[in-house]
Amino acid sequence: MAYYLIAGASGYVGSRLAERLLLAGHRVRGLVLNPDTPVVERLASQGMSVWIGDLTRPDTLAGIAEGAEYVFNLTSCSVLNGSALHRTYVNGNLNLISVCERAGPVAAYVFTSNVTPYGNPGEAWVDEDFPVAPQHLLGEVMAEAERSIMRVARERRFPAIILRVASIYGPERDPVTAVETGLATIYGNGRNFVSHIHVDDLLDVLERVAVEGQPGAIYNVGDDEPLRQIDLAGEIRRRLGMVPPRTFSSAAALRAGLDPSIVGSLTASVRLDNRRLRHDLGLNLRYPSLRTWLDERLPVEAAVAVGV
Repeated sequence: MAYYLIAGASGYVGSRLAERLLLAGHRVRGLVLNPDTPVVERLASQGMSVWIGDLTRPDTLAGIAEGAEYVFNLTSCSVLNGSALHRTYVNGNLNLISVCERAGPVAAYVFTSNVTPYGNPGEAWVDEDFPVAPQHLLGEVMAEAERSIMRVARERRFPAIILRVASIYGPERDPVTAVETGLATIYGNGRNFVSHIHVDDLLDVLERVAVEGQPGAIYNVGDDEPLRQIDLAGEIRRRLGMVPPRTFSSAAALRAGLDPSIVGSLTASVRLDNRRLRHDLGLNLRYPSLRTWLDERLPVEAAVAVGV
């Protein structure tokens, strides 16, 4: 039985990871901003130790890492709150690392970054050695956070691991529902590659990378088949019996006031190469492609019936 600390334990990924670890018999301490939510109350009833604090306020973190063997920073921040991005991702990581070092050695520190540091590589397959070239504020902040963590890993031999996580989908983050309800909008021409990862596969990665991952490494976390955005939307709409998708220009989105980081993220083409992850972890994904999940979620037989 191991002891885990999860920053962001009330979030989409963090709450699922906490629940999985608790069910496996591990001890879990969860850092949350607000303990009075159904998610946190449920996890507390299952045995999670709740720590109320804020990564941007070091005074709320004193002692949080005592006894922890594996530390996950899964904290997220709205891109619309631009002033908080640096405090959350750069300062927040350094604050958490400092309390980990003061508490004693941890076996692994895992930070979930995203693909925005890569910018917009286009058609190229992108491995972890691909040059970082962020093109908007979120990417710049994430790249700075990664550099800060890796500097600590090198200079102080801190066992940090960075995961550049693709677009996460699964229950409550359902691309089919997004298309059905009209929430899925394609900006640009839609020819950009989007890499995905099912939340269950991400949880498998998180569990294993903390124990089996290489300290100081960066891993791309995406499935085996990045898909062009317009191809995926078109396939979903076809199965739903809907007309092909429309596209909207990025310039129009910006003129309408959409945040540049959102537009940049939605139009970037990032074709993740996951070979390092599969090699180091010997990983077999449950959902090697979003098409695999789509066949479960909306089988062709059902799709034909919808279109009649």
